[in-house]
Amino acid sequence: MRAIDPNVLAALEADRFTFFFLLHLGFTSALYLTDFDHVVYYGGDTYSPRGFKFDAIQGNTGLSVDSLDIDIDDTDQAISAVLLSEDVRNKWGAIYLGIITETDVDPEEGDPYVATGRAFQRLFRGIVGGWDLSGDNQARITLTNEMVLWNKEPLRIQSTACPWAYKGTECGYSGTLGVCDKSYEACQLRSNEDNFGGDRFLAAAMTKELWWGRTRNYTGT
Repeated sequence: MRAIDPNVLAALEADRFTFFFLLHLGFTSALYLTDFDHVVYYGGDTYSPRGFKFDAIQGNTGLSVDSLDIDIDDTDQAISAVLLSEDVRNKWGAIYLGIITETDVDPEEGDPYVATGRAFQRLFRGIVGGWDLSGDNQARITLTNEMVLWNKEPLRIQSTACPWAYKGTECGYSGTLGVCDKSYEACQLRSNEDNFGGDRFLAAAMTKELWWGRTRNYTGT
């Protein structure tokens, strides 16, 4: 369950309040956008008004990767210019919730809403997984949860056998003995066990009984 910032909870308890969203896209030409009608200052950055929308953000307790599609108004082609001028894939992006209570609103029309002391909370952070420009002056950017970075292939898989080429650079053996069966014992025979590239304890670990506690079958009572 997502923890709610105490300042956000306090703002939501006010008699009257206005909420809006901030969108930060960490491109080389960074974009700071808000769906609010006025400029918003937050975290030392200026968020300019621009229409955008996104679907409901839903958490997931499993190992699947969440993604969020954000549709941004691109009538002036400013978003297109950024997307077409640089490779934005794997750049960071974030959505924030902002709340301003009635007493925080500057009564002078046209003045910006200064974010100092207001309530903000990050709702979603991810990396740009893709983008699309449609014919109706709209740009869609897909943010993918950073957990997608965990989906990586290992450089090599552990094995009981040595993966190095016999008498190769990693092997380091330069003696006169012939064919090597890639076992730890073969390295011992050649006094070359320091360069053994396999895991000689893997076979034993596969059949080892693993248990938690001070004694076997410990129940905690």
